[in-house]
Amino acid sequence: MNAQEQVPQKDNGAESRDEILRAAAEIFMEYGYAATSIDAVAERLGATKGRIYHHYPSKSDLFFEVQIAAMKRINEEVEPIARGPGSPAERLARMALRHMQVLLTELPMQKVAVQGLERYLLGKTNTVKRLRSVVKMRDDYENIFAEVIDEGIRLGQFVDLPPKLATKPFFGALNWATVWYSPRRLQNPQSIEEIAQTIADVAVRGLLKTPNRYSF
Repeated sequence: MNAQEQVPQKDNGAESRDEILRAAAEIFMEYGYAATSIDAVAERLGATKGRIYHHYPSKSDLFFEVQIAAMKRINEEVEPIARGPGSPAERLARMALRHMQVLLTELPMQKVAVQGLERYLLGKTNTVKRLRSVVKMRDDYENIFAEVIDEGIRLGQFVDLPPKLATKPFFGALNWATVWYSPRRLQNPQSIEEIAQTIADVAVRGLLKTPNRYSF
């Protein structure tokens, strides 16, 4: 009986998949795609490989699902803010803060999503279609910010740049935290909130035409 034919452990559907994805994200974050194995994920989870194969037929399937879950999660948190009340500058500030809060408190999942698929999977033809679907999710998420930035440019709140171009350094400022940030074991929520707020403020102020006029 090979690994994929093992009898899976009983689990609770969505809850089990979520636990698997979080364990997988930790391993992908620590070791990268190439060095990660289903065995390592199972060991981190404290489960058999059969439990993982019951939901995810391969390592690449598992990796894609981490990406998709992370993108869905952050989109669900940020999009309502973009569609909500307030000026473009106020909404963008709240969007940036929520983005950072999710990123810092759910670092393994979000780091895997931020740091990309291409260097691992682009050359594998059987993954190109799925890769494109995840890239589209990222693009759609960035477009939410681009729309708010475009509105702010038209109202004279933000510097006059093509909105999609302006989102690149903006996200660079936010997402660079996935490179340098490493949470301390006993780090309290207040310190995480302060880091998130500081990074969000810096990113938004980089787009403001007159930074001193706005208070977030």
